[in-house]
Amino acid sequence: MMTATVMSSSPWTLLPPPGFQRYDCVGCGACCRGRFAIGVTPEEYARIMAQGWEADPALAGKTLFLPHGDHYVTAYDAAGACVFLDERGLCRIHAKFGEAAKPLACRLYPFRFIPAGRQARVSIRFDCPEVACNRGRALPAHLPALRALLPHALPPAAMDVPVPPLFGRVSCTWDRLARIIDAVDRLLCAKSLDVTRRVAGGVNFAALLRNPRLSALNERAFADFLTTVAGKVTEAAEGDALGRTAPPALARAAFRQLAGVYARADYRGAPARLGQRFATAVRLLTGGGAVPAIQPDFPAVPFSALEDAFGIPDAEAAEPIIRYLRARVLSMGFCGAAFYGRAVLDGLDALLFTYPLLLWFARLFSAGRNRSTLDRAAAERAVEIVDHQHGVTPILNLPSERRRLSFLCERTILRSLVVWYGS
Repeated sequence: MMTATVMSSSPWTLLPPPGFQRYDCVGCGACCRGRFAIGVTPEEYARIMAQGWEADPALAGKTLFLPHGDHYVTAYDAAGACVFLDERGLCRIHAKFGEAAKPLACRLYPFRFIPAGRQARVSIRFDCPEVACNRGRALPAHLPALRALLPHALPPAAMDVPVPPLFGRVSCTWDRLARIIDAVDRLLCAKSLDVTRRVAGGVNFAALLRNPRLSALNERAFADFLTTVAGKVTEAAEGDALGRTAPPALARAAFRQLAGVYARADYRGAPARLGQRFATAVRLLTGGGAVPAIQPDFPAVPFSALEDAFGIPDAEAAEPIIRYLRARVLSMGFCGAAFYGRAVLDGLDALLFTYPLLLWFARLFSAGRNRSTLDRAAAERAVEIVDHQHGVTPILNLPSERRRLSFLCERTILRSLVVWYGS
């Protein structure tokens, strides 16, 4: 639990990020190579265009920016890399004018600020390899830089962002949401439980909070209710036999289709290849043959191999997964403005759904190395893939995908997926 706060020069109260997560940029350039549309404001566009890049032999005559709605994105080369990336894989703007001259989107990545009333929480993107592998300084060491970026990244108007409802039309408050976050984090840290039982307990906890009468409780009664429910959920999880039973065939087909959405790597400038996408969609639907090579490093593994019993992930393999789930929970990056405007419990269910999804990808990479158990490297690659899309791609907010996710997050189906891929 984090209680200390650090005041920035903005009107926000900046909550320090968790110390269990580490990060430092090593200049790998992965975030500059086609994985993101790097947004640039009109002001940044004018400032960078005035830097004289037309005189640079490597950029002379090249398009530097493309219009995108009311702002711009950096242009890219034939391989999908940012046009400002040099032959060493480093940013030309940074090298010539310093970090402060880069677009804010580049300076902020992999961090993100999430508004919660007058507070700002710090989220971090696990699609950065250094974040996924937990290398570098503990996040609180970045507070000076984060304090400097906060006024630019979050205007005071963001304080008007409403608190997401608990579910449906049942209201919530920022204080109650903070209490829920604290309770879920304690469950994810429960040392008496393995990772699968922690997540299965989380599914039960979220389901028990779907009670419209909670809105009538005062703050003390609400806090007592959370404590009681969390205690009972943990106690029940300790005695949970799990009982690995295959989810319904329809659920597994929908799960594979959604896994395909998460696996997409839509590099800028790449051709559409609609025929290939259709063939991939059919294979995901039927689950026959080998898993399509949606990303270049996907091994040739039959779908059937991912349905075998791998056992509950050991502490080493589970570490990146628990760290990812905790970071999303503590940053409030699982609901509201950070996740398509979804209600608290809908967003929590969707986050818990990433557990079987993460294990599906981790099984893929482990099986590709002829392993029958999960390893840490496979789990780290899985969190990179899943977090690149979760709450980011507009595809997951399409009505069809919202319905698919809602179906898969129904309590009995979600629990069956958690246990099936988590044991």
